[in-house]
Amino acid sequence: MAEHDITELLDLAGRTYSPDVPGGLANVKARAGRHKRVRGMASIGVALVVGAASVMTGILLVAPRQIPAGAARYLHISPATRIVNLSAPSNGLTDLYFADAAHGLGMQQHCSLSPTADTTCSLAIARTGDGGRTWTPVGQVLHVTYPDSRASYPFISFATNGKDGWIYGSKTFVTHDGGRTFEEDGPRGLVMDLSIVGNEMWALSRPCPPGTAGCTSTVYSVPVGGGPWHALRGAPKLEYPYLQLLRTSAKDALLAARATDGAISVTKDGGVSWITHPLPSLCAQLDHVTALSRHDVWVLCTGPAPSESQAKELFHSVDTGRTWVLTAASNAAPGVGTLPTLGIVTMVTSVAPARLWIALDEGPLLASTDGGRTWAPQGLPADGGVGQLTFTDALHGFAVTGPHDALYRTSDGGAHWAKAGSQQDARGMGTS
Repeated sequence: MAEHDITELLDLAGRTYSPDVPGGLANVKARAGRHKRVRGMASIGVALVVGAASVMTGILLVAPRQIPAGAARYLHISPATRIVNLSAPSNGLTDLYFADAAHGLGMQQHCSLSPTADTTCSLAIARTGDGGRTWTPVGQVLHVTYPDSRASYPFISFATNGKDGWIYGSKTFVTHDGGRTFEEDGPRGLVMDLSIVGNEMWALSRPCPPGTAGCTSTVYSVPVGGGPWHALRGAPKLEYPYLQLLRTSAKDALLAARATDGAISVTKDGGVSWITHPLPSLCAQLDHVTALSRHDVWVLCTGPAPSESQAKELFHSVDTGRTWVLTAASNAAPGVGTLPTLGIVTMVTSVAPARLWIALDEGPLLASTDGGRTWAPQGLPADGGVGQLTFTDALHGFAVTGPHDALYRTSDGGAHWAKAGSQQDARGMGTS
């Protein structure tokens, strides 16, 4: 499952993880497949404004396949690295944010694994003005050595509003000039998730690695333009390491563990006070939360998945999580929509009222336009699964698919997709 979204228990961790099995976390780290966080821009109301940025020429070493594996976003990097010119379409770009159908920013990363030395990574930000057909570096390459990381890869993720942005995880860096320059910033420890809404950024952090017992999370806030970090003292301190933080407005936020807790915490006053509500029973195994507002919250509960089959139940709440209504399930429940049993859920996102998307590790991308009552596969060639799904509105979206991080675009709500830079894309598929 995941690190959250820096970690979710890697949604894919369901493949090997069960809360009742000793050593489950070790199995997640060892065997879980790739996961990258959904970024439904419409669902969190982030307006990305891509400003003018200086152009850096040159090349960047990237891996042809970067796979965040288990709950701690451990990456599997093929030793067969190659040189990619970022002025051309790249298959190594991760963590994409789009302001509209044309303009976006993303992070490029290359990490070197060694059994005798700490992991070193080269990180860079690139931009596109043509819907992902071409990408151009916007600033310096950030060279980072992660302590205590021999033979394992660190958490690395990126979030931005176009001008301000954070590369976060095992170390945290901030930019206020669209990625041209970065400096180290943030609370000590592992930043598991980060959310930019309006003039404030929230970071979900823990002072120790995921496997450390007795360690709890803290939610911090900081002005987007920079300033001191403040702990939100009223936020629940969760011990389970893989968490998800969703902010639907400057005042409203949801906080939940990805497994074991079976509960969701809600704030309506900017983090001053929180109320905790129970989730449906299956969510104590694995869960994925998405929301457009605190009155439109969805949770997709899934069971452990030792095979390619997984129990799935989708619930909806209109009262900030106090009550839940079952809307779809994989067990043929009467009066609700039908979800497939086959396939491991990697993400769920809502991009408009009653409009939902579910991605699986393998198999088609599923969409519903009626609140989960009916589901239809989308025409996305998701060979190897969907690693990231981003919508700027209900029609315009971008998907990164494995195993080679191919970027696809749609302009008709997912009915048709074209690979960015392909002949089909050049003929107009995916343009606004």
